[in-house]
Amino acid sequence: MIVSPTRKPSRIPLPRGELFGLLLVLVLAIHPAEAKKGDSSKESARVPKLSLASTPAFGFAPVTVQLVASLTGIDPGDPNFCHAAIAWVRIDPGASPEKETRFSETPRCVHGESESSVATTFSKAFELDRSGSYLYRVSVVGKNGKEVRSNYVTIKVLRVP
Repeated sequence: MIVSPTRKPSRIPLPRGELFGLLLVLVLAIHPAEAKKGDSSKESARVPKLSLASTPAFGFAPVTVQLVASLTGIDPGDPNFCHAAIAWVRIDPGASPEKETRFSETPRCVHGESESSVATTFSKAFELDRSGSYLYRVSVVGKNGKEVRSNYVTIKVLRVP
């Protein structure tokens, strides 16, 4: 469109009813998308996640390592994870992942279902006397068989020269 310097471009007038309708359609189109975003964040907050950390991450043999796992995304009163089974997995230096060592703890609930209490922190100490890199992981298994696995943590044990 070519506009002359003396002539102003014309605007197309919209009746107020059409303008209001257009605005209403835009608001309704945006609102459900925002609602879906909120729903997915609530669902992702309820996805169980297990994070593992070690102290120290390296040291000279023999070294005592403290592993701490934190469970999130679980309802504190969920009877499925009340006194859940815990398995600490270790892969020794030079071993393949298929040759893991498991240390399992399977506590039992001795109370009613209405008194459920979910532990969200698990800890275990190990003494490592051989040099090399150790891999650790922990998993928590609910009563329905649902397993939540943590990340792997590497611990490097050095030998004195």
